[in-house]
Amino acid sequence: MCGIVGVISEEQNAGILAYKALKKLDYRGYDSWGIAISNGKGISIYRQVGKIGELPKKMHCGNLAVAHTRWATHGKVCQKNTHPHASLNKNIFLVHNGIVENFQELKSFLKSSGFSFRSDTDTEVIPNLIELYINRGKSLRDATRLALKKIKGSFAVILFAKGHNYMIAAKRDLPLVIGIAERKKFVASDLLAIAKKARGFLFLSDNEIAEIGNEAKFFDIGSGRPKFKRFEHLAVDNLESYKNGNKHYMIKEIKECPIAMKNACIQPIELLDNTTKEIRKAKKIFLIGCGTSYHAALFGAWLFRSIAKKDAVAVLAPDLKSYSKLLGKAALVVALSQSGETADVIDAVRLARRSGAKILSLTNVFNSTLTRHSHIKMMMNAGPEICVASTKNYAAQISLLYLLANACISRRNYAKKEIFIAAKQAQETIRENSRIARAISKKLANSKSAFVIGSEENAFVAFEGALKIKEVSYIHAEGLPAKELKHGTIALVEKGLPVIVICTKSDDFALHSAHEVKSRGAFVIGISTEKNNVFDFFIRVPRGPLSSLLTAIQLQLIAYYLAVERKNDPDKPRNLAKSVTVR
Repeated sequence: MCGIVGVISEEQNAGILAYKALKKLDYRGYDSWGIAISNGKGISIYRQVGKIGELPKKMHCGNLAVAHTRWATHGKVCQKNTHPHASLNKNIFLVHNGIVENFQELKSFLKSSGFSFRSDTDTEVIPNLIELYINRGKSLRDATRLALKKIKGSFAVILFAKGHNYMIAAKRDLPLVIGIAERKKFVASDLLAIAKKARGFLFLSDNEIAEIGNEAKFFDIGSGRPKFKRFEHLAVDNLESYKNGNKHYMIKEIKECPIAMKNACIQPIELLDNTTKEIRKAKKIFLIGCGTSYHAALFGAWLFRSIAKKDAVAVLAPDLKSYSKLLGKAALVVALSQSGETADVIDAVRLARRSGAKILSLTNVFNSTLTRHSHIKMMMNAGPEICVASTKNYAAQISLLYLLANACISRRNYAKKEIFIAAKQAQETIRENSRIARAISKKLANSKSAFVIGSEENAFVAFEGALKIKEVSYIHAEGLPAKELKHGTIALVEKGLPVIVICTKSDDFALHSAHEVKSRGAFVIGISTEKNNVFDFFIRVPRGPLSSLLTAIQLQLIAYYLAVERKNDPDKPRNLAKSVTVR
C-alpha cells in the first residue's frame, strides 16, 4: 500500500519535513520513492527505485513538498513510473494513492486532446486532466475537483501547482489526514507520518477536497460547495496515544475493517498474475498460521477448495512438520502472519523451503522476517494494528484470499467488486448493530462460558469469534461446527447458556442446531441474514458471497463490548502479546 505526504512550511524546510514523514511510512510495502519540492523559484524532483535513501542536501529547502512510496500496480518498477508525476507542461505535481480504474479510457481522451505521457502508470492521467481544465480557464481547485469527478475507483491525492503557494488534497475511500502546527501544515495517508509534527488534526471524509495554504478550506468534490470542518487537538506524541476519538484501539480497528478489506485488493497486477499462476500450478496447497491467522487459513483453504477447485488444507504452523513427506516442489505453502515475525510460522516456512516447496506469505509488515523467507510476498495493507487482538487484519486476510481464489477461475475483477460491496455493507452493519452488540454484552457479561456455532465456512468464523471473546472478555468460549454439536458438546447445554448461532444461508444447518440448544434452555443469539423466532437476540447481516466475513466483524463487536462491560482493557489482554516471537 502506497504512502503519500504533503508539507507546506513558512520555514523553507518542507523538503526535509516531507522526507522524514515519508520515512515513518517505511512499514508499508513499496518498491520506489520520490519527492517534489517547490522553493518559489522552481521545482526539484527526486525519484529513486528501491528503499528510501538519503535526500540530496540541495533539496532540503522549499516551502512546498509532496512525497510518495510506490508499490507498482500499473507499469513496471522503474524511475519513470515513480511518483511524483507531473502534467505534460510540468505545471502540476501530484502523488496518488489508489487505482484509477478507467485510466485507459481517460488516457485515450487526453491523447485526443493533445496530451502525451511519460510513464506507464494510471496516476499520470490525473495531473494531465487537471491541466486540461486549467487550460479551459478553471481555478486549480475546480480543475482538480472536475478531474476527480471523472475518475472511477478509490483515491487519495496531494498536489501543488507551479506558481501557487498552497496544496490541494482530496480523497475517496482511502485515508487522508491533515495536521497543523506553527508555520507548517501537513497532509498524509497515515497519522504515523505526522503524529509528532502537528498538534491539530483533521481527517478528510470521502469525496472532500481541501485547499491548504495560510488556512485550510474544505469543499465537496461533487458540488464544489464549501464545508465546515474542525481540527482536533489530540495528544499524539506517539501512535499509542491516538484513537481518533474512540475509547480503545480495538473499536477503532473494527471500524477500519471496511477500508482494510478494500486496501487488501490494491495489489500490483503483475504480482497478482504471478501469484495466481503459482496457485494454479500447485498440486497441493498448505495454508499455515497461528491464532487468528490460522482461522483465516481455514477459511482460505475452504475458498481454494470450493471456488478454485484446488487441493488445499489449513495446518497449524507448528504441525506442518507432520506433513513434511507431502511437501516438495509441487507444493505451495501460504503463510499468514499479521506481524511477519511469528516464530512458529517462520520455523514452518524454513522447513517447507528445505523440502523445495514454494512459499507465498500474506503479512501486514513489509520487510519482516517472513517476507524475507518467502518466494512471493503480498502485503495485507491493513495499516498499523495496535490492539493485541487482531480484527482488521483478519478482514484483510479473508478479502485477499477471496480475491486469489477467484483469480484462479478468472473472476478477479468480479471478486474485487464483491469485496468493495461487502466493505460498504460492513461499514453499515458496524454502525447499525453496535447498539445491539452493547445490549448483548450486558446480557452476557456475567456468563462463565459461551458457544459459537456455524456450518461450513461459518464454522471457521465461529472459531475466530470464540477466540475474540476469550481474548478480551476472558469468558470461556468454544467455537464448533453446527453438525458436531450433537456428537458430545450438547451435553454441556443448560438453561441460560449463551449460544451464538451463525446463519447466512436459507438452508443453513446451524438453524436446526439453534432449535436443538433452545429446546434445552440455551439463550440463543442469531447473527443471520433473516430473523427467526428461535433467536432471543438478532443481528442482521446482508446476504452475499462475503456474508461470513461480515458475521466475523459482528462477533468482534460483541467481544469488544463484552470486554468493556467486564471492565477489561480490550487493547492489552492479560498474558497476550501482539507478535509471538517465541516458540
